[in-house]
Amino acid sequence: MKSVLMKGSRLGGHRGRSRKVGWSSSRAGRGLERGAPRHASAGRPRLPVDRSCHEGVSCRAAIDRSSSSTSSRNVQGRRGGGLSDLKESDAALRDDVLRMKDLVLCLKGRDARSKVAILGKDPVVRSCAPLGYEDHIAALSLDRQVVLYSMLAARQDHVLRTGSVEDSDLLSSLLGKLELVEQFYDSIGGIVGYQLKVLQLILGDDEAGDGDSGEEVLFPPGQDISDGTDPATVAMVEEGLRAIPDLAEVYPVGGAGDRLGLIDEATGQPLPTALLPYCGRSLLENLVRDVQARESLYYRIYGERHCTPIAIMTSDAKGNHEHIVQLCEENRWFGRSKDSFRLFRQPLVPVLSGEDGKWLVTGVFEILMKPSGHGAIWKLMYDRDVLRWFGGRDRGSALVRQISNPMAATDTTMIALAGKGHAGGHVFGFASCERKVGASEGCNVLKSYEGSAGDSPREAAITCVEYTEFQRYGLRDTGKVNSEGEEVSRYPANTNILYFDVKRVQAKLDEGAKLGQRGTPIILPGMIFNRNKTIRYTNRLTGEQEEVKGGRLECSMQNLADVFRHELGGGGVHEPTWLPTFLLYNKRPKVTSSAKKRYEPSSEKGSISQTPEGSFYDLMRNAGELLAKCGMAAPALNTVSEYLKEGPSFIFLFHPALGPLWSVISQKVRGGSLTEKSELVLEIAEVSIRGVDLAGSLLVRAENVLGEVTGSSSGPEGNIRYSDKCGKCTLRDVRVENKGVDFAETENIYWKHEVRRLESCQILLQGNSEFVAEGVTLRGDQSFVVPDGHRMVVRAGEGGEIVQECEPLEVGGWIWEYELCKDKGVVLK
Repeated sequence: MKSVLMKGSRLGGHRGRSRKVGWSSSRAGRGLERGAPRHASAGRPRLPVDRSCHEGVSCRAAIDRSSSSTSSRNVQGRRGGGLSDLKESDAALRDDVLRMKDLVLCLKGRDARSKVAILGKDPVVRSCAPLGYEDHIAALSLDRQVVLYSMLAARQDHVLRTGSVEDSDLLSSLLGKLELVEQFYDSIGGIVGYQLKVLQLILGDDEAGDGDSGEEVLFPPGQDISDGTDPATVAMVEEGLRAIPDLAEVYPVGGAGDRLGLIDEATGQPLPTALLPYCGRSLLENLVRDVQARESLYYRIYGERHCTPIAIMTSDAKGNHEHIVQLCEENRWFGRSKDSFRLFRQPLVPVLSGEDGKWLVTGVFEILMKPSGHGAIWKLMYDRDVLRWFGGRDRGSALVRQISNPMAATDTTMIALAGKGHAGGHVFGFASCERKVGASEGCNVLKSYEGSAGDSPREAAITCVEYTEFQRYGLRDTGKVNSEGEEVSRYPANTNILYFDVKRVQAKLDEGAKLGQRGTPIILPGMIFNRNKTIRYTNRLTGEQEEVKGGRLECSMQNLADVFRHELGGGGVHEPTWLPTFLLYNKRPKVTSSAKKRYEPSSEKGSISQTPEGSFYDLMRNAGELLAKCGMAAPALNTVSEYLKEGPSFIFLFHPALGPLWSVISQKVRGGSLTEKSELVLEIAEVSIRGVDLAGSLLVRAENVLGEVTGSSSGPEGNIRYSDKCGKCTLRDVRVENKGVDFAETENIYWKHEVRRLESCQILLQGNSEFVAEGVTLRGDQSFVVPDGHRMVVRAGEGGEIVQECEPLEVGGWIWEYELCKDKGVVLK
C-alpha cells in the first residue's frame, strides 16, 4: 500500500435529496434542507420539566428539584445574576442542563426497558413532532430505542429528520455507532450524559470541570537526564534495563490524523497516522522496533528472552482498526507472536457546534463523528480487561507513547522513565522537555489541592494542563529565551510519554467504577470540549462545504495523574520529598518531534513544527549529536530553509538495536568522518566500526538484525528469536568514496528515506553471516552480498585492487559481550 500526503482533501458524496418526513411542528425545529439553518436550532421550545418518572418509580433528583421549586431563573439568582444578564440562548441551554441532570439521575442503574419508559416521558421527547417512521422505531431493539430517544432528549431530532423509513439501513448504521457511545459513557449517563457534559462546558459551569476548589498550579519538580553521564541518570537507566521483563507498552493510535492528510495512492482513501511511511517504514513498525531494541539489549546483557505485551487502542476513523490489523498481518506481526498484541477500539463520538451543542449533519442519517480522545484509553483498558491481561503476563508497569512521535525512545528517555518509576515505587510518570511558546501542546505542572477533609494537609500531584485549559487555570503562554534563542514556556511540555503502575492504576479504576458518576474524573479523566476549533466538513444533503466552530467531548489520558495525590506534610508544595507522580526532563529533540500534520509552505511562514519534515530535521539533529559522541566528524546541520531547499547536510539512519542507548552505540562506532551530503545507513545491531571515512553513500543491512527467525521465514509463525545468529560487520580504517545521493533530485523525500542515488556501497548480510573490511578504499558503485553461514573478508591487493574472500563461518564467530556495570552503565567487550 503506497501512501501520499495531500496538500488538500475533499470528502466525496452525492447531492442530497430534499425530503419532507412529516415535520409539522415549528416548536421542534426544522429539517436540514438547502437554505435551512445549519444546526436547526431556531425556534427551540422553552419547555417545563416533567419531574415524574415511570410506573411509580421515584427519582430522588426529581423530588429534590421539585421540592425546592428550582428553575433556571432561581439558580441564576443564587449565583448572583438573573436571566436578564444572559443571552437567551444561554438561558435555554441552562434549562436543558437542569432537565438533563434530572434525566441522567433517573436513568442511572435502569435496564433498557425502564430507560425507554423514562425517556418517553421526557418533555422534550414528548413535544417532538412525529418522525414519520414510528412503526420502524417500535420494531427496534430496546437498546437502540434507548439511543434514539436519548437523541431526542438531547435535542438532536434534526439528525433523525434527514431521512425516512426508506433509509432504514442508514438509520440502523447510525444507531449502531451511537449504541457504542451510549455504552462507553454509561458512567456519566450515556448519550444524555455526553450532551449534558458538553453543554456544561459550553456554559462554563463549575460542575462540568474536574478541578477542585483551592487548586494551585506551580512549576513541577523533576530530574534532568539530559547529561547521560550523570550518576543519577546512569542509575535510572540501569534500573530501567532491569525492569524490562516487568514492562508492557501501550499505543493510542486511534486518532483521525486529519491534519496529516495521508492518502492511499491506489484507492484515494484517507489513511490513519500509524501508516505514515517514516524513514522507510510505517510509524507503527518504528515503535515496535524500539521495543525489540530494548528486548535485544536485555538479552545481550542477561541472556534471557522476553516478549513485551503491546496494547494498541484503535478506532473506526478512516478504517483505522482494519488498516492496523492489515499492517500487522502483512508484516507477520513484526516477527512477534500475534498473542503478544491486544487491539481494542475506542468509540467515535458526535462532533458538535460550539455555539449550541447541535450535532453536525453530513448526510442522510449521518453525523460527523471523531475518536473520543486518547483519555478514553483508561476506561477501555478497564472494560476490555487489558490491564488484567498485562497482569496475566506478569507485567507490573507499562510505558505509553503516541504514534505520531518517533523520537520518544531516543537514547535514555523511555528506559530512564521506566527505571525511575519502577525503582521509585511511583504510580505515574511523565517524560518532559522544553515547550515552545504558542505550541498546541499542554504543559506539565505541580497541582496543589486543599486537603480532602477539614484541616488536613494540602495534597499535590505532578500532572498536566492542556493548552485549551490555560485560561481556566490562569496560565499565560509566555516564557523566556533559551540558549538557542527560542522563546520557551515557563512550564515544561507534556509529551504524552508516560509510565504507570499497572496494579495501582487497576485499583484506582476499580474505585472509580464503584463510585459511578462521582468516579468520572478517574474513569474519564481530563474531560474537555474545545469549542473554538474550526471544523470543516461536507454536508451531502446540500453538497456544500460547511465550516463551524466546534469539537467533541474529549478525555486526556495524562490527567489520570490528577487522582494520584499525596499529602505534603509540613514541607510545603515547593519541597515535595516523594509523590506518587514524577517527571523527568530531557532535551526536546530526544523526547518529542511529532509528525502529525502536513507541511504547508504558505502557512505560518512555512513552519515545519509537528510535520514529517520537521521531525526528520530533528532526527538528523540527534544524529549529529550522536556522531559527535562517537568521535566521528560530521558537517553541521544546515538551517531549516537550506534543509527544505536542498535536503539535510548528511543522512545517518540506524536500527535502534544498534543501541538503543547512545553510550552503547559510541562503543561500536568510533572515529572517522562523514563529508557534506554523505549518507550512512546501519540496519544492523552488531558492528565494530573504527576509523571509517565516508564520502558518498554506505548502506549496511542485515537480514537478521536481532537473531534467527523461527519456523518458516515466509510463514506467519516466523518469529524473531534473539540470539547471536545475526549479521555482523567489522570495518576498520576503511574509506568509502562514491557519488552517493543525488541531492539535486527534486523528487527526493528525505523523511520517507526515498532518495535517488547516483552511486553507493552496499553490504548485505544474509542470515547468520559476517563481513570484514580493513585498510581498504571502496570506490564507486559496490555491492557485497554475504551468504548465510559465511564470512566475507575484503582487503586491498598488492596493486590496490579489491580482493574478496568468502568462506564458511567458524562456529560462533565474533560477538560483543555486554555487561551492566554499576555506575558505568552498559560496557562492551
